[in-house]
Amino acid sequence: MKYQNGYIAINPSHTKLITALRTAVENGDGSLDKEVTSHDDLFDAFRMSLMFWH
Repeated sequence: MKYQNGYIAINPSHTKLITALRTAVENGDGSLDKEVTSHDDLFDAFRMSLMFWH
């Protein structure tokens, strides 16, 4: 992954992360709907890893 100018580049070999990002569903209150999101733990870990960059 590379962070540049507000964008994150994700290597295509990280298929589970890409699937998690594509299937992520928000509950309406800003939280992740873990029942319908694939690889929800991976998505949470990715989101937490970006907290430094906000």
